[in-house]
Amino acid sequence: MSRGIPPSPLPSTLAERVRFLREKRYMTPELLAIRAQVPVRMIEDIEGGIELFLAPAVRQRIARVLHVRPSQIQEVERAPEFNDAEVPLLRRKGVELREAIMEEPDAPHLCPSCGAPLAARLFERRDLQDRPLIVIKANCTRCLFRLTDD
Repeated sequence: MSRGIPPSPLPSTLAERVRFLREKRYMTPELLAIRAQVPVRMIEDIEGGIELFLAPAVRQRIARVLHVRPSQIQEVERAPEFNDAEVPLLRRKGVELREAIMEEPDAPHLCPSCGAPLAARLFERRDLQDRPLIVIKANCTRCLFRLTDD
């Protein structure tokens, strides 16, 4: 019966784990960001303990580059915490989110996927009969969520 050396446990926070795995691959934050196709600032925020929860697409890209399973990153993430006033905004999807943006375009709207702020804009266009149309475009500031009327 051969006894191997047990693998060292991974760090217990998202910041420490991503930094540990990145350094284990001899990568700089900039190289990780380039290979995972995320902003360098996001890697800095993750490793600085500012980002505590990742969008699924971001988690998968970082995990792929670091050669780990996405679940190994997800298990140390902390879900975003919201106050009671923000919860209804999180539940708005599709038509409800469109209506909320139309009613209050300057109000803060949150991404239904990850809870980050949405960047929302309204545009006026004209149809074939030259009637005005209001078009909504909204995208998450963190993940890949997009809402558009185009």
